[in-house]
This record gives sequence, structure tokens and C-alpha cells, in this order.
Amino acid sequence: MKLKILAIVLILFCWVDLFPQKVGDAYALDINNIYMPLNRKGVLADVNVPPNGTGGQFGGHTFLFSGGFFLSGYSNGVLWANAVASATLVEDYLPGTVGFPNNPDAQLYKIRIDDTPFGLSWQDWNDAVSLGADFYDGDGDGIYNPVDKNVNGIWDPDEDCPDLLGDEMLWCVFHDGLPVAQRRWNTTIEVGVEVRQTVFAYSSISELQNIIFIRYRIKYVGLTPSDPDILTDVYFGVWGDPDLGTSNNDLVGCDTMLTGQYTYNWYSDPIYGNNPPSFFVKNLNGPATYIPGVTFVDNNGNGIYDEGIDTPIDTAYVHRGQVIGVKIYPGATNQNLSSAIGYINGDVNLNDPNSKDEARNYMLGLTRLGDVVDPCTWLYGTVQGGVDCSQINPMFWYSGDRVNNYGWINNTPRDQRQLLNVGPFTLLKDKEYEVFVAYSVGQGTDWLTSITESKNIAGIAGVLYESNFDTLSVLSVEEIHSGNIPEEYYLSQNYPNPFNPITTIEFSIPEEGLVSLVIYDLLGNEVTTLVNENLKAGTYKTEFSAKGGSVSGGNAINLPSGVYFYTLKTENFIQTKKMILLK
Repeated sequence: MKLKILAIVLILFCWVDLFPQKVGDAYALDINNIYMPLNRKGVLADVNVPPNGTGGQFGGHTFLFSGGFFLSGYSNGVLWANAVASATLVEDYLPGTVGFPNNPDAQLYKIRIDDTPFGLSWQDWNDAVSLGADFYDGDGDGIYNPVDKNVNGIWDPDEDCPDLLGDEMLWCVFHDGLPVAQRRWNTTIEVGVEVRQTVFAYSSISELQNIIFIRYRIKYVGLTPSDPDILTDVYFGVWGDPDLGTSNNDLVGCDTMLTGQYTYNWYSDPIYGNNPPSFFVKNLNGPATYIPGVTFVDNNGNGIYDEGIDTPIDTAYVHRGQVIGVKIYPGATNQNLSSAIGYINGDVNLNDPNSKDEARNYMLGLTRLGDVVDPCTWLYGTVQGGVDCSQINPMFWYSGDRVNNYGWINNTPRDQRQLLNVGPFTLLKDKEYEVFVAYSVGQGTDWLTSITESKNIAGIAGVLYESNFDTLSVLSVEEIHSGNIPEEYYLSQNYPNPFNPITTIEFSIPEEGLVSLVIYDLLGNEVTTLVNENLKAGTYKTEFSAKGGSVSGGNAINLPSGVYFYTLKTENFIQTKKMILLK
């Protein structure tokens, strides 16, 4: 009998090994305050996953009907465009890689931080790696082989493990394989692009429980050997159709300082009531871009950065988390935001794009028909607070401060879609390019404070990314002297000064409000944001590490010796002081 039971156990064990357990076609990330269903074709929110059904949800109600992206560029001078945008009736991607659309391993893969080391999910990751997933190569042999070498039951740094981000992570790969004849933009061409998507969230840290992170890795592989080696003038747009409760009362805004775009309700919503939330999409990282004469000196004049020959002027970075680390691209920069627009479902002027050309226009920050928006005369927005409308950048729609009614404000609540664009950049064949974004939801006591709250949370997402997902970074602002309310604003000199690599900065605020503390280099380039949140009156201190991270613009993570500045800013106060990093 014992031998029979043992045989059954061995059979079951072997059966599990032969048929790896994967999540399949669809799954819902549901570990914090945001419920986010998704599928293996890149669709976010607009996926039916029982028992909660479709839609990105917050507090039991929908805030996002659908999420995805636009992608466009030129192949041998021919414009192409594709998208994952279900509300716009465009779903051009199929599961799997180019040439292998029916691969049974092209599923959603789920990894949790508390999965058993070297257990089933770690073994399943072998199939994800075969499709291009990342992993930590502990033994340095270039092969993913998760084995507990010393049989101690825990992971050690010399052992392989999956790419681990957040408390729960979902990974899949899809490609632009839908036949062109079946596409809404059916005059486009199929170019052979693969996208490896990672979606993850945290549940263990309260400051991160209103955030979902999405990483897109874009790889051009082509369809035939005769395809060009490069796709040029490429733009990537983070697309979304937010529905904050009901769908017909949404307004769109853009915050260029936070490199993001947000949707909010005007006053109230029939479903959410008098305090509807605000949904914010923040661009955390643009693709690494090489620009001759700007990011590198092209010593051999071939227009391409050649390591060891050309001279780097700038450096781009890709943050891959505490396990895998940071990848550095000398001679490149992380591409910044190029535009942000909002188009309207069913509107004669700003309807869903019907062609590749109309999609491209939206990605360039133009109207559907290719016109530049004039903030001075624009039907769907007004310029408030005495701002000179002719000085507003028309590529960033509704970039004003809605809370204080200052600048260019969207004035037409409708069923709107939002598109946050990055470009232009190039896609070299068989190279990966990364875009990292964060979805955040903020809910205050009313519609205006919800906007402020969503921006504060987006700022926290930025701090976490800049620290390469070191979760201790979001807890770095410590309140001191809490029993005494300061009588005036005060910014201390950092100590020690000079420093290497860590210094402390203290500041006091006499009233509650939004506070930012930003580090700049000698040229005025933003290095990192230490604080960007609503704080009560009090005295605070925070630490700055010269190895702590960067924001958009490609500034160094491991900062060189030199003079730096830090600026404390509130609604009623701004002050800057100098500090010296001496290695």
C-alpha cells in the first residue's frame, strides 16, 4: 500500500512538471486598492474576469474602462500605426512572438514575492524566459536555471531567480500579428513588432496601494530578411479610456512637471457621489535614444553610437528593480514626453481615429485631421488666471493647474480618451526599448482634492522608480518635532556638507499643503525629487543619496563630484540652497 501511494505521488509530481501551471489568457491583479483585469494581448481593464467582471475598479466602482497603447513610425518611408485600444475598436496584437502566434506557452505568467523559492512558479518561468522574459543570472552562465544549490530552502545571490517586481507581477508577450485586412486602420502595414508587458503592484506598503505599474518592452524583429534594419520616427502613446463612474462627465488635464496626464470629474458623479476619484498616468521612463551631437559625439560620422569609438555626452538608464539592478546606456538619453492629448468619443472634431494618419496626428499632439491646437481659441478649453494663452505649449493639452484654476483648463466634460506620447525614437532590429508608466488613483474629500491626491500618489510612484524600486524610499520623509508647529518656513543647510554619498535635509512648514523638494545639478537639470506630497504643518527631514536615482532627462544615477542645488517649494514659499558632493 505504501508503495502504491508513493507511486501515485510520483505520478502527480511528474504530471505537474510536464504541464506547468500558468495563469492563461486573462487574469485580474487584485492585491491592493486597484482591481485591474488584463489579458495576454495587452488589453488592460476591458477584460471580463469573474467574479468582478470588466473594468479597472477602485472602491468597487469603475475608474478605467480600457487601457493600452498606440505605436507608430516609418518603415522605408512608409507610415504605419497600430494599437491596443479596445474602446477605439483597435486591437492589432496577438499573443506570442512574431512567427509563432499559436505557441501554447504564450500565456500570462504570474509571480508573487511570497512564492516558494525554486517552486512551481519559478520553474514555469523557464517558458517565459524562452519567450524573452528577464531573469536574474546568479551564476553568470547566461542560462535561467533556478536550482537551490546549497539546498537551504532559500534563494541566495549566486542562484538564478525570476524577474521579481512588486508583490505580485504578471508577464506576457504579444505581437502586431492581426491581419491588416481585419484592422480598423486597414491601410497600415504589419511591421513585426513584439511587446513584452509586465504589470505589477504592491500590497504590503500602504503608500503604494493606489498604484499599478506597467512596463512595455518594445522589440522590432521584422517579418522577412529583406525588412529594413531600422524603424524611424517612432512614437509610443500610453492610451486610456477612463470612466470615473459614469462615462460622460470626464475632464482631462496634463501635468508636465509630473510627466503625466490625468482625468477627473467635474464636481460629482452619480456613481461615486460628491468625491469622485482622479486617475493619473505618469510616464516614469522613456526609451533610450541616441542623438548624434546631442547625446554623443559621432567621431566616425556614421550616425550610430559605437562604443569605444564615439564619445558619450549623456547616459540613459533602465531601472529593473532591486534583484536585477539598473542597465546603463552611455551615449543615449531617456526620451521625454512629446505631447498629451484628449479626444472625445462621438465628437465630430475629436472622434476616434479612423486611419493610421489620424492616429499618427494624435500621437504628434495634433487634432485628428492634423491641425495644431490654439489654446486661445480652442473650443474645449479656456485659459484662466491671466495667463498669456499665446505662450502655452499647444502640444500638451490642458496643462494648467485645475485646482487653482490657473492656465489652460479643459471645460467640456465628456466621454474622453487620453493619450500620453513619447518620441521620436528609432527601433533597431532585435533591440529592446523600454517604456515604464504608473497608473494611480487618488480620492480626496471632493473632486478637487482628488486631483491633488492623485498627483501626490503619482509623485510617490516616481520616487519609487527613481530609487530602482527600493520600497524604503517611499518612507524617507520623517516628521520630527511633531509637538511644535513652526511659525515660519525654513530650509536648513544639508548636513554633512560636503557629503559622500548621503546627506540629510531638514525643512519646516507652518501650514498644511503640497510640498516639493527637488535636487538640481549645476546646469539646472533636475536630478531627483525627494518630496512631492501633501504634508501637515511641522518639521521634517529626509535623506538624499548621490546613488539614489534619476528622473526623465537621463541624469546620472551615480552622481559625480560637484555642486548641486536643492529647492523647497510650496504654494507660498520657495527657497534654494547649495550643497557639494565630494568623493
